[in-house]
Amino acid sequence: MDDPRYLRQVLLAEIGPEGQARLGAATARVLGGSGGAPALAHEVAERYARGAGFGALAEGAIDVAALAPAELVASPAARAVLAGARAALAEMRAALGRGGAGAGQGSAAEGGPS
Repeated sequence: MDDPRYLRQVLLAEIGPEGQARLGAATARVLGGSGGAPALAHEVAERYARGAGFGALAEGAIDVAALAPAELVASPAARAVLAGARAALAEMRAALGRGGAGAGQGSAAEGGPS
């Protein structure tokens, strides 16, 4: 990976050059469309996914209730931001083969807050 935008990620043992190449070849399913998640959740997830270097983005559901439970965060806007960030992280984990079933599955919520 020669792109300096991703140098910090490439230096991480958890990602490395091979992982960054996997992200570049993967599609993050975080774009809004039909579904009940707030637009803000999808916008945050999209920005994180683009910043991570995903090769493509596609429409995908974000389960705000699973990724940002009301018991964790009371503010609806803060819940949307947290859910979006966790959705993008779940997509990264899935693309890197580190577990997770994608944004709509609530996989980033497993194990408690990030």
